[in-house]
Amino acid sequence: MNELEIFLRLSFLGLSAIICIISLISLKKTKEMKIGFASIGFLIFVIESIIVSIGIFSTTIETMITTELLVGTTFIALIFFYLSILKR
Repeated sequence: MNELEIFLRLSFLGLSAIICIISLISLKKTKEMKIGFASIGFLIFVIESIIVSIGIFSTTIETMITTELLVGTTFIALIFFYLSILKR
């Protein structure tokens, strides 16, 4: 694993955590369910990036990180983003 990959993994964690915190603060202020769905989507990205970042330090976790895991979590997050912009 090279330095660029480590930087990108940790940057993904930091950015997704910041966006998740901002969306949770917005949810607390507005109590809009649509913002709640977006918050769940960002929380899924945070969980995914935590797993990927732990893979830097643990070879056991790194072997668990598969394309299916990454695509599956991204797909679930996108479903929640879609629900957040869906008009009722």
